[in-house]
Amino acid sequence: MVDLGILFLRFFFSVLMFFGHGLPKLLDPQSHINFIELLFHTGPLSPPLAYLSISAETLFQMLIAVGLFTRISALISSINMLVAVLSLAFIRGEPFPIYEKALLYFIFYLSLIFTGPGKFSLDAFIMRR
Repeated sequence: MVDLGILFLRFFFSVLMFFGHGLPKLLDPQSHINFIELLFHTGPLSPPLAYLSISAETLFQMLIAVGLFTRISALISSINMLVAVLSLAFIRGEPFPIYEKALLYFIFYLSLIFTGPGKFSLDAFIMRR
């Protein structure tokens, strides 16, 4: 039953992140590049940083959903969410409800690093072979 719970969480958290956050940025990357430039003043580094963030919210979410390279994908995603939390909380000084969702995603990804993908994953399938 634990593995089924991990599958459920892994799949739905990653699908929600993909469609709710990653896909809109993938369809309009310039707005995310502008946001990063406005927030961090990174100049020519803004586009690569934006695309790293977009890949964490799209490509790595697909990998988490199917359970492939799960711990690495969760690590990358947790770093992305930690940057979001710290940026919103300390750089922009936003109140807790504004960065609460990013914090919840961070906690989920951190938990996934420790639990692994469970037995209903491509990682487990590959290890069995």
